[in-house]
Amino acid sequence: MSQVEEEPPASRVAEEEDADHEDDDAEDEEDEDMDKGDKPARSKAAASSAPGKKTKKNSTGKNTSTSSKAGLCFPVPRLRKSLKEGGYAKRVPIGAGIYLTAVIEYIVAEILELAGNSAKEQKKNRIIPRHIQLAIRNDEELNKYMSNVTIQGGGVIPNIHTVLMPNKNPPKGAAAGASGSFSQEY
Repeated sequence: MSQVEEEPPASRVAEEEDADHEDDDAEDEEDEDMDKGDKPARSKAAASSAPGKKTKKNSTGKNTSTSSKAGLCFPVPRLRKSLKEGGYAKRVPIGAGIYLTAVIEYIVAEILELAGNSAKEQKKNRIIPRHIQLAIRNDEELNKYMSNVTIQGGGVIPNIHTVLMPNKNPPKGAAAGASGSFSQEY
């Protein structure tokens, strides 16, 4: 026996198309309201979400933020808002906020990885400012990038100048003079 896929009834397909057209009509009405300067009426789902969060519903009906779409943990809208308020440009596209957020997230992840390694070396479970300082100053690129940064409670990198170190082998002349076989009298 062969299995035949059943097609959905025509009435069900027509209902789905009508629902799609209703959604489009609602969006058109919102756009017209925005053109007139009126605030669009918010739906129940939009009213329940946080006012500053940029979310849209995906195909499963759940809200998705700009950060989750971009695959980032840091908040894209917050950093984009800072760019806008900073006055760096007249217009700030969404791509600029995403790019900036991705760069900052990468740098933070790099620093935390190195600081975690530094904490492990000292057999500690928590990362403290000292570990962050050691991580940044021991990495050549991060040290150059953050050369003007002061980390409160970070301390300094342990360093003893070689001139201040005691000599391991005394000079040969001093050892010979101590034995009395060599005289410096004229």
